[in-house]
Amino acid sequence: MFPILTDLERRLPIYLNNLGGWIHQDLMERPHGFAEYQWLQVTSGRGFLRVQGREMTIGPGQGMLLLPNEPHAYGPLEAPWGIKWVTFTGNRTAEMLQDLDLHCSEVFYLGNPDVSLKHLQEMYSLLQSPHPTTGLETSAVIYRLLLDIYRYGSRTELRSRKHQMDVLSPVLDYMELHYDRTIALAELAELLKVSPQHVCVLFQQALGVRPIEYLTRIRIRKAKELLLLHPDAEVKAVSTQVGYEHPSYFIKLFKQQEGLTPVMFRRIHLSRL
Repeated sequence: MFPILTDLERRLPIYLNNLGGWIHQDLMERPHGFAEYQWLQVTSGRGFLRVQGREMTIGPGQGMLLLPNEPHAYGPLEAPWGIKWVTFTGNRTAEMLQDLDLHCSEVFYLGNPDVSLKHLQEMYSLLQSPHPTTGLETSAVIYRLLLDIYRYGSRTELRSRKHQMDVLSPVLDYMELHYDRTIALAELAELLKVSPQHVCVLFQQALGVRPIEYLTRIRIRKAKELLLLHPDAEVKAVSTQVGYEHPSYFIKLFKQQEGLTPVMFRRIHLSRL
């Protein structure tokens, strides 16, 4: 299915070009690549993808992201090889994919393949009954699709980012409850029955930060709430409530994250009420 593309759609950061599927995908060889970005998801059988000098097998529960103008080939190994696909582009698509760590042609294992298939079905339904806002709506669905590839996708059969965050869930909940006091790395390790070093590895894999950095972000978020809920409270009192004994250190961290001091933050936000 092909959408009607006006100048409005072509100005969007990301927009749909084509959507479809095959009960059995035949061999496809593109020595010069394809003009748009592609997401192809396997629904049955097994096949291969050849790209960047590598050949990878791909079956149900997996999908492949292909970048524009990159030579590639894919085809069946076990028939019928069912495929559903969407092609897309836009003037900010490259930046979006880069920010989501989806910056090269890859095969992904999907922790929850039904989620991405649901997005494809939603776009199909939108294209069946087109109206002037269909381009905007499908653009939003493509972005949600990419977010879920980021969330549920993994380049190996190991845990996806979503699974990594699920493993950390007891630790994150613990931090939310006890952010107002010192939390030792050993406490977090005990919750997961792993070493303190492995806790740091899990945080880096799932969130891209160290445990202490994540705790700081929780504390600053709580501080922002307290600053506005209690406009007459001194910064020193707020600092203590979120776990910082020394107000000067709290102010330094707050400014690093927010770009302004707690007093300036309160003044700006309360003046808008």
